[in-house]
Amino acid sequence: MMWVLAGTYCLAIWLVFAKWKLLRLSLPVAIAAASVGPSLLLAFLFCAQYYHPYTQNVRVFQKVVPIVPQMKQAGRVTKLVVEPNTPVLKGDVLFEVDKVPFQLAVDRLEAVLAEDTQSVTVAETEVELAEASVKRAEADLTYWNGVLDRNRKLIESNAISKQELEQTTDRVQQANSAFDQAKGGVTQAMLSVKAAKSRVAQTEASLASAKFDLEQTTVTAPSDGFVANLQLQPGSLVGGSGASAVMSFVQERSDRDRGVVSALIEQKNYLLVKPNQYAEVVLDGYPGRVFTGRVLTMIDMSGAGQLTAEGNLPEDFGSAPPARFAVRIKLDHANDLRLPGGTSGIAAIYTDNVPIAGLPVMVVLRMQSWLKYLL
Repeated sequence: MMWVLAGTYCLAIWLVFAKWKLLRLSLPVAIAAASVGPSLLLAFLFCAQYYHPYTQNVRVFQKVVPIVPQMKQAGRVTKLVVEPNTPVLKGDVLFEVDKVPFQLAVDRLEAVLAEDTQSVTVAETEVELAEASVKRAEADLTYWNGVLDRNRKLIESNAISKQELEQTTDRVQQANSAFDQAKGGVTQAMLSVKAAKSRVAQTEASLASAKFDLEQTTVTAPSDGFVANLQLQPGSLVGGSGASAVMSFVQERSDRDRGVVSALIEQKNYLLVKPNQYAEVVLDGYPGRVFTGRVLTMIDMSGAGQLTAEGNLPEDFGSAPPARFAVRIKLDHANDLRLPGGTSGIAAIYTDNVPIAGLPVMVVLRMQSWLKYLL
């Protein structure tokens, strides 16, 4: 930018004093041309560089989803449906894993669940039988308690012998023992029901997990997009403990992200950037074109401002270059513009301060756009 302003000023001096000879080059005029003019140029250059941020670090980003099979046990790929770099819709099948071992696990657990459910029914029946035994034992105890009370009255009148009273007392004790034993049987039967229901719940959870694994053997697209760098082949072992991504799925841009580029701005003028400010962008893939747009959002954070959670205190901030901050720019009329992820370029943002100082920035940006044909 400095060379553009200096060249323009030198051209104006040559035209005025040499070519057109509009003024005579005297000593005072020469001093003014050599001092006042460059000073104004420096002030103009300062305003252009400070109030209208310019960056050569512009990128187009696109969201990528790692496809990681979710089966708990590893399985082999039996069918690869997706083609690399071919658009697919959300829910389309990408590849399939051998279902046989996972289906067998589901069948086995369904059989176990049926057996456990039957065990609950049997245990509940045992509870009913135990409760009936309690009622019978309680009735017997009530009967013999009544007999004992009657015999105690009869022995006072010597209507029965002492031996008969002792026999009745023994029968009451036996009925008491039977009643206590029956109540213990109910408690034991109820514990059996609880244990059987617990086994059913565990089996249901295992069955749900097995069905989930079976569903995961068919891997589908998480959204509209395409698969890039497809290296997966039939026969590959995927999933299981510590499973890693087997392919990269490039998501189609949403309406909010379509036509958006990110530019890194220096700290000196980053705080001047505001939403909806006018911006111009030159992309390497479109030489000779200048795209207009508006500032969408600013990202007030960078990796340099992050500390890792650990037990040690930081000793030094390091000697890395000063951090720059990202600004997202929404291009005008760019919804149908082809912007591959990773596209680079340059950009300028024009603030409301000293608007005329943005003219040389615009000139430089257009010169850079034409140089893209050569560089």
